[in-house]
Amino acid sequence: MEKTYRQLENLLNEELYYPGRMIKRLNENESVFWKEKAISNQLEAYLDATPELNFRNKNMTADSKFGIVNKAGRLDLQKLISGFLEFLKQRNLIRNEKFEYEKLTLQPDSISYNDVSAQKIIFCEGPSADQNPYFQNLKFKHSKGEILELKIPELNLNEIISDEVFVMSAGNDRYKVGATYSWDELNWKTTNFAREELLAKFKKITPLIPEIISQKAGIRPTMHDRKPVVGFHPEYPQIGIFNGLGSKGVLLGPYFARQLAGYLAGTSDYIHPEADVKRYFPSFPSSDQGVKKQISRFGSEKLVEN
Repeated sequence: MEKTYRQLENLLNEELYYPGRMIKRLNENESVFWKEKAISNQLEAYLDATPELNFRNKNMTADSKFGIVNKAGRLDLQKLISGFLEFLKQRNLIRNEKFEYEKLTLQPDSISYNDVSAQKIIFCEGPSADQNPYFQNLKFKHSKGEILELKIPELNLNEIISDEVFVMSAGNDRYKVGATYSWDELNWKTTNFAREELLAKFKKITPLIPEIISQKAGIRPTMHDRKPVVGFHPEYPQIGIFNGLGSKGVLLGPYFARQLAGYLAGTSDYIHPEADVKRYFPSFPSSDQGVKKQISRFGSEKLVEN
């Protein structure tokens, strides 16, 4: 992850990734579990095995033991998106238009769409992927989340706090607080209910009264088993998917993107089996049968004969 974002910083000439620590408040039972988890899973490089009392912030409520997560941090995702978008625009490598599935034509080892021809097409559609006709077998279970951006000049917090909500510095005395989870009404509208929930949980962390700067809502593209879905359609190997990263896209994205890129470049044929899209296709025809079926489906009978 860090290597990927450092490479993107160099590419875009922007500071994007800010490493740091995450502090998790623990009760007595959680303190024991924390130590067991760190040791039994050999996570000492990431979790301090012994919860400590050394972390202090005068504006946080009652003393607790704290679990320390090392190698944490934050990514300025909006800056990454806008910077990379501009990078692609300057090189004429992106089009801003609605994709129409019916215009996609498949040949045995390629695809075409309007004036574009390619060996593969990779669908990276976020929560819209459940409308993709090629991936109706997939079991999506998207979730809606809302966050607040607050201004709290007195808090003076550099670490990320993890309790019932996370509190993360966004610079200039501003903090992001989130997030909620909802599996109903999957839309981008903010709600009073979510705002009150977040503020109530934030109040348990500090008695400081924040100024609300903004509230945002989004939809996490999530699978039924909460694992990513990556790879190529077993029946139509020209068609790929990269999706289902849920709430951990910043962390998991570089790992699986590198696997998919290696597969496309021919340097590796490995995609992690727990993330491979083929888990949703327990039985499918052989590659020859699949090619014939897809050609027939799109009306290219001449190619079937050849």
